[in-house]
Amino acid sequence: MLITVCLAAGARTASADFITLRSGGEIRGELQSEAKSIGLNSPGKARLGQPGDVVSIRTLSGALVAVGKADVESVVRRRMVLEEYETLRRAAPDTLEAQWDLAEWCRQKSLPKERESHLRAVVAIDPENVAAHRGLGHTKDRQGHWASQDEVMTARGYVKYKGKYVLPQELELMQQDERISEAEKGWFKRVRTLHLWLDGDRADRQADAVKQLKEIRDPDAVPALSKYFKSVPNADQRMLYVEVLTRIIGDKPVPALVLQSLWDESKDIRNASVAGILQKDVGKALPYYLRALKNGLNIIVNRAGDALGQLGNDTVIPQMINALVTRHVYTELVPDGGVGATVGGGMVQSGQSPLPANIELLLAAGQLPMGVQVNYPATPVRMKEITYEKDERNASVLEALNQLTGQDFGYDEATWRKWFNAQHNSPGAKKKKPKL
Repeated sequence: MLITVCLAAGARTASADFITLRSGGEIRGELQSEAKSIGLNSPGKARLGQPGDVVSIRTLSGALVAVGKADVESVVRRRMVLEEYETLRRAAPDTLEAQWDLAEWCRQKSLPKERESHLRAVVAIDPENVAAHRGLGHTKDRQGHWASQDEVMTARGYVKYKGKYVLPQELELMQQDERISEAEKGWFKRVRTLHLWLDGDRADRQADAVKQLKEIRDPDAVPALSKYFKSVPNADQRMLYVEVLTRIIGDKPVPALVLQSLWDESKDIRNASVAGILQKDVGKALPYYLRALKNGLNIIVNRAGDALGQLGNDTVIPQMINALVTRHVYTELVPDGGVGATVGGGMVQSGQSPLPANIELLLAAGQLPMGVQVNYPATPVRMKEITYEKDERNASVLEALNQLTGQDFGYDEATWRKWFNAQHNSPGAKKKKPKL
């Protein structure tokens, strides 16, 4: 084994490399020109060159070490900050203070992966350490337990797709948009041009664009129409979009019409979308609406109920009974203590911190006709995020059930199930169905 050591004074360098010896040891420091000249100029692990090469490395203490190639397994080049980190990591005890200090050091040195490992060590020692959880991007879930953003969003019914959280219904339509055939691609340029004409200043081109859009009957045009019109701010254009989808031959527009009927902010456009579905195979729309009954947003549950009241049949009744009352998760920013409100006498001050949620609800419902007097502290109020669950009675679902069955048992799900089972499992029933 050839190892030559020359002592020399020197300051600590900006890189931190190390040689792994065939015997299993390591030599850390800065690679010298001899090593760099044999193919070690790029970061990462590199194999050595021809026999007889000597690798030189200046250690952190300033000693110059020359190692024969035959004794070297590999050479790794990396930044000095990682060498510093390794030194600190090996010396740090497994205590809350030491692991937190090392996590903070990693944050200052822009070492996110290393920081995460020490924040996790802090949480392992102190499971309720708020700062460490925040550093890891954790929030409280429905049960008040710390969870990652992925876990919280998954519990709320979202899925992660290409770095963004979307609802399952949206994901299905997004993936459908991505599965575009060559025939469908041919429509994008034309529809884009017609959309630009609609937004332009020339009245003749606007009229021509409307005429050409209304003449579209090809199902392959649906992806292009969806891309350029489903979310435009102009409500007239969105209504035109629904009209065009309704005129297209076949059932390919059904998913797009369902999406519009659930998510469009305009009630008229939502109603027009449902009317369009009535001209198609309604059965292809029902699975989308049944999934929407389980949506994390209560407003979508009720919109699905509205649609099912017009489109549904006996097959959807069990799922609608289950959706009469649904539980939803709400997140609010509230003052972190320090705000008081006096009911009766005086008006609400504006431009200040938000009122407590219960006071806001009473005001909105008109149950505080005298207003409230809000007492704010002299210093700004720190806000905190709270998450809570709430059971919602879905009036639209109940109304739809009334329309489909001619019965009204209110929100009493047990009575609805008893009635349904009696109707569909009696000797006179045409076809028995499974009990709820």
